[in-house]
Amino acid sequence: MILSHLFPCWFQRSQRKKMADKNNGASAGENLTFRMASHGDYDDVMRMSVGVYDDRDYLPAFYHSFIDDTDVIVFLALVGDEVVGLRASKITESGTAFIVKAARVAPDWRGQGIDRRLSLHQDQWMRQNRPSVKYKRSTAFSLAQGVVESTKKKMRYIFSMPFIEYECGPNLWWRQDPAQLAQLDTTGLPDVVPLQAADDDFCTAVQKCLPAKACGTDGKPIILVDWDPYILSPANLKRLQAQYTIYMLKHEEETSLSFSNTYLTPSVRILTLQVYAKDFFTVLKHLLKHLKDTCQTYTSDVIGMGVHVPKYELDDVIHDFCRETLKMERVYPSKTQALVFESEM
Repeated sequence: MILSHLFPCWFQRSQRKKMADKNNGASAGENLTFRMASHGDYDDVMRMSVGVYDDRDYLPAFYHSFIDDTDVIVFLALVGDEVVGLRASKITESGTAFIVKAARVAPDWRGQGIDRRLSLHQDQWMRQNRPSVKYKRSTAFSLAQGVVESTKKKMRYIFSMPFIEYECGPNLWWRQDPAQLAQLDTTGLPDVVPLQAADDDFCTAVQKCLPAKACGTDGKPIILVDWDPYILSPANLKRLQAQYTIYMLKHEEETSLSFSNTYLTPSVRILTLQVYAKDFFTVLKHLLKHLKDTCQTYTSDVIGMGVHVPKYELDDVIHDFCRETLKMERVYPSKTQALVFESEM
């Protein structure tokens, strides 16, 4: 304890060396093999997930659906029979792109280039088996500085969005009676309504709310939906309706759009929320609606709410609202970002 406190960098290097020594030269570079994942690998994969994102890892909730989805490719890296890494990607945009959905490396095997080798193997597999795929996309969390720097070296940065995350238990007054959230709506705006249909004109209107330069290699606008970058198009919105709750609001020639999804992690139920709107009052209208939906359905869960918004001018005011009005606990500091990258295959 004393050594780790006084000399943290030295201590971490020493621990990594001990782990490498423990593997007795069974280096990942020499002994690594790859294969597709199956449902039967769940327990081995979950051992790599323990403690990830402070026990807010989404992989336990989505692993089996990844395996069942023919458009999600999940590779495992192994040393002998031991699962030491995972990389999952979803093929999108009518087969022309793929999105990196998850990457994990077992704690004792980190720092040996396993994820890099998995990435190269998956790219090669895509080129050979899905030749229609022309580019890949990925996202990174600004607090993971090493990941961001590594990604920038391999992929083109497209844009970023503020990411705001707060948490609360079921005992707050508005959790006890979610209908009381209506008392916090002082916007004067009409209600948000479920998205029924979207056409090119609708998408053009929503595009005005996107961050600057939020376009991919082909120049088409990109939206971020639960950390996954998609082209903003009627076809994609129709597909996303099957997975997300989508609300829209048209008011005084302005059109806004929001997406939400919930899933259970080892420690909390996560509500992911993306709002494409220009001002705080419109964002608030969407946020309160999704919060009410979630709290009415999941009355006893601790809720962790992660919010993406398109403008950095909205970051501080949403933090203030979550902390001072909703009385939620902040998970990440202000100015935290989700960054979007893309590269050609």
